[in-house]
Amino acid sequence: MTQAETPSSSPPVAPDQIPTLTQDMALVQVPQAVHVALDARVAEKQALMALSSDLLENLRPEIERLTADLVQRTLQSVWDKRARTFDGFEA
Repeated sequence: MTQAETPSSSPPVAPDQIPTLTQDMALVQVPQAVHVALDARVAEKQALMALSSDLLENLRPEIERLTADLVQRTLQSVWDKRARTFDGFEA
């Protein structure tokens, strides 16, 4: 068991027992377990953001195709409505 883990038999910590970290606190006052947990959270966030970037990059061709199709269908619809408007118009 690592320092960050707690035995399952230990009682849960009440929120009022958790110390509040302030900017005035020196880094040496922050427990090592908190440093490890925060570093793990940063690494997890970076991995998630990298995954997001990879997914978007891989989907880019499909997104561009769908966007082009949507624009084309929208403009065709506008043209069709305009053509119906002028069908009965005699010059």
